Amino acid sequence: MGGRAEPPEGGPEGGAGGEDEFRSVVFDESFIQAARIQELSASERLSGAHRSVRRRGGRGGLPRQALALMLLIGFAFATAVYMGVRHPYAPPITGAAANLTSQVIPLQPGPDGIPTDRNPVALSPSLAPTASASASGSASGSAVASPGASGASGASGASGSPSASAGGASASASAPAVVSHDPVYAGLPDSEFLPIGATGFNLPNPRHTDHFTHDQVSAALTVVLGYLKASSIDLGVISGHDTDAVRQYISPGQDRQFDDSVNHPANDLRHLATGWMVRFDPSKVRLASSQVLVDAAPTNQVTYRELDAGTLEVTSDYTFVYALTPVVAPSASASASASGGASPSATVAAKQPVVYYAVRRAVTYWLTADDIAGGSLQVVDSVTQAGATSCDADNSAFLQPLFPAATGTTAKAGPKAKGSPKATPTPHPSPGATDTPGAVDPFDHTRNAWTVCGQLSWVM
Repeated sequence: MGGRAEPPEGGPEGGAGGEDEFRSVVFDESFIQAARIQELSASERLSGAHRSVRRRGGRGGLPRQALALMLLIGFAFATAVYMGVRHPYAPPITGAAANLTSQVIPLQPGPDGIPTDRNPVALSPSLAPTASASASGSASGSAVASPGASGASGASGASGSPSASAGGASASASAPAVVSHDPVYAGLPDSEFLPIGATGFNLPNPRHTDHFTHDQVSAALTVVLGYLKASSIDLGVISGHDTDAVRQYISPGQDRQFDDSVNHPANDLRHLATGWMVRFDPSKVRLASSQVLVDAAPTNQVTYRELDAGTLEVTSDYTFVYALTPVVAPSASASASASGGASPSATVAAKQPVVYYAVRRAVTYWLTADDIAGGSLQVVDSVTQAGATSCDADNSAFLQPLFPAATGTTAKAGPKAKGSPKATPTPHPSPGATDTPGAVDPFDHTRNAWTVCGQLSWVM
């Protein structure tokens, strides 16, 4: 018997034989595995099940491939967010700013002593007036330059100088800088060639850079000018009473360093209040004049350049002259006022010598587009030469000018016979020199302001 054969009588009628007649209703294995429900077995039904079918768990959701893909996308998104927050090259947060590095370099009195109205000094040769300046300033020069002139003649000369200047020629751009000098500066020969206050700030013509427009550069220079006025010639700031006038120009990122410098000054190159502004201790120093003279030599012009695509660097280098007197005891002020009948300030000024105090400020600023738009700047480097000041004085909170030891006497660092030849300034110390300090001229802007404590050198 070689296998299955048809029955002797032949196949059943209809042509369908064996299993083939149920082929259309037979389900394959894949169909069964994909079924969402499954019929309970007989034993399960006999055990008392309440339902005859059960749902096949996990077969009605998303396929495994879809779940894996969704998990992978979620992980990649989370990684991207994390790297965006922690990226080491992320741009700086708005408001962040550089730290200020500042130093005050005291200049002690030279052989000719402390410059006062009773110990007159002349300005440096570098400040010698040009022919045009001499012509325009001759009227005021005759009024205030004579050290021996009395207070009355100095006052009348100062009041008459505007009319003389106006009558001699048409008003020129330099006219406001050479007239109406306070008579207290009469003891400073050639002082009429130093402009008064803001008239001495000679800003350059703004030009666009690669990444800053003309308007942005112009606005940046305006901000720097405002800061210079507030920090160097504002009477409230100079007298040690006000700091808000300066703080308003400081970039928000430097507010904390500025406040720490004012509230907790320290001579640590980071927290000198005098690195931000010129100020004197109101309990020790009084302004003898409301005018501040400014060295406006051409070499002092403000300069600017593009430091990088987002930063404009501006530098300024000016020397200021302040007329100062020491604060006297209230009893002395009252007795002087009662004896003369004049105002206490006028009487004290007449009896106290006026000290001419020179301050050179070489400052570097950074301004970003946000700083310019907000009218602020970052002060990143500030070097101040100030004298006459003792080399061991603490100038972190206030500048410490020296005054004559006794009222009515001229302070001198060493004896000098009357009629003796003028002292010859010692050479400027070479960079890094640690030997005997040399002469330092605060009006010489051809030399770097960074130096060691030296001797104040004005041409005596």
